[in-house]
Amino acid sequence: MNTPTPGTSRNHAITAAAAIALVLFVAIRTDAYDWRSLDRGRVEAETEYDVVPATAAATIGKSVIVTVAAETDACGDTAKDCRDALKKLRDDDLAGIELDIRVGGRPGNDYPCECRLEGETFQPRRFATTTFTWKAAGYCHKPLYFEDWNLERYGHSHGWADPIISGAHFFATLPVLPYKMGVELPWECVYPLGYYRPGSCAPWTCPAVPISCRGMVLEAATVTGLVFLLP
Repeated sequence: MNTPTPGTSRNHAITAAAAIALVLFVAIRTDAYDWRSLDRGRVEAETEYDVVPATAAATIGKSVIVTVAAETDACGDTAKDCRDALKKLRDDDLAGIELDIRVGGRPGNDYPCECRLEGETFQPRRFATTTFTWKAAGYCHKPLYFEDWNLERYGHSHGWADPIISGAHFFATLPVLPYKMGVELPWECVYPLGYYRPGSCAPWTCPAVPISCRGMVLEAATVTGLVFLLP
């Protein structure tokens, strides 16, 4: 086995240190070159795109002015139409509205042409015969001796005079109450048939005085009894 001498080991160490130093130097130079190249590229980009020459700026300004002038001229062509439309809008008032609803103009131009159905025979509908039977309601009420049906059933009102007229109607009915009880007995059922239906246009009516022998007899008996009862 060969034993290395001290001089050989020192030479190997010097060679390794020189190689490491060379690698570090090359790496530092490469980074510096890349950094300078990147910075130089950024400056060139700014010079190329951000800084606009004076001649190019003048050209761009002229094109913008021409574009604005063209748009102004286009609006100027329609200014008269706008003024005319505004004048028509302000002149359009209620006095200018026509009430004539007749169709005027030429057919096919101002309004569609009319397609008439001609040369056909009218065929009426053949509905099936339906039989409908009506049956009166069975409800009834006892006689209403103080009823005022013109006001209570049909709503014929006298306004502020209704309380006065209703009071006079009550006191005028009170003396002839026995006669009315003879015409319609208190235990009889009265059906509301013959009256106008609710919501119908009912005229003002003056009822006729019913003629009843039983009512006359009952009225005479009541008057006679009161004559003998009162002192």
